[in-house]
Amino acid sequence: MKITVYRYKVYDYQHDDHAYIPPHYATRDYIEQLEGTTIIEYDHLEVDESDLDALGRIIVKEG
Repeated sequence: MKITVYRYKVYDYQHDDHAYIPPHYATRDYIEQLEGTTIIEYDHLEVDESDLDALGRIIVKEG
C-alpha cells in the first residue's frame, strides 16, 4: 500500500528558534506527535508502507 511521507522542520526554542530538518521523511501521524515541528507540505513522497520503519519514517538518500 502506498503512503505519503513528508519532510519536516524541528524548531529548537532554547537556541533562538533554530530550525533543523531531519534526514528522513515521516508520516503525518508521526510528525504531529512531535513537539515544535512543522510539516513541509510541498516536500513529500509516495512510498510503500513496508519501506517505513516502526515509527513511520524512511531515510531517502539525496542525489
